[in-house]
Amino acid sequence: MIKVLGSIKNIEEASIIVGYNFDIIDIKNIEDGALGYVGDKQIKLITNKIKKRKLSVTAGNQVHPNNRSMIDRIELLNSLEIEYIKIGIFDIEHIEEHKLFLEKIASLKIKKVGVLFADRRLDLNQVMNVCKLNYDGLMIDTVHKSSKCTLELLNNDLLNNFVKECHKSNKFCGISGSMTYENIECAMSYRPDFIGYRGALCSSSNRKNLDGHKCESIIKKIKYTNQKMHQEVV
Repeated sequence: MIKVLGSIKNIEEASIIVGYNFDIIDIKNIEDGALGYVGDKQIKLITNKIKKRKLSVTAGNQVHPNNRSMIDRIELLNSLEIEYIKIGIFDIEHIEEHKLFLEKIASLKIKKVGVLFADRRLDLNQVMNVCKLNYDGLMIDTVHKSSKCTLELLNNDLLNNFVKECHKSNKFCGISGSMTYENIECAMSYRPDFIGYRGALCSSSNRKNLDGHKCESIIKKIKYTNQKMHQEVV
């Protein structure tokens, strides 16, 4: 079954999303670029409120993670028993810094997820190079949330190969980046391990605020599509 990730920005939205069956609840600062960090205080508030849910946290928009502040951050998240941390791979030229960083935090239980970006001229060579790193999983997102979604930016071959290469490297994988209700079946046809949503969960009148009805619609459509895909396989 393909899992679903839903992103929230604060403790108020945590109170909303907890009522819906998201497999992963992602915590991010939506006002700060692609992978903004909400801050230690907000993370602690949210983890105290929804301790029993699987949580992920976006680590920030640093050019690479091999620095003391990022290591301190991931050690804190690990101590709070956060399941996943999402780390941006903004520039493939810094791949060696990612390798060194991952070596330094190898003993931590938290799962490390490298994030590639569909609107940063992503190609198969980059995917294959990043698959050599010791990330537990990889995902594709977009930097610019008001532009096209990942499925429009990347061709079928690249998306299929992304999933294939991740699984060949024993990594889980996800697809996100301005995903919509309308393209759920298309996204799931690539068979990633999870699909991530933020904008599609928000009110049409204010795309910065989570809407419970939109959350319910996304969950229902993904459940239906999972069942349909399972029946086709059987």
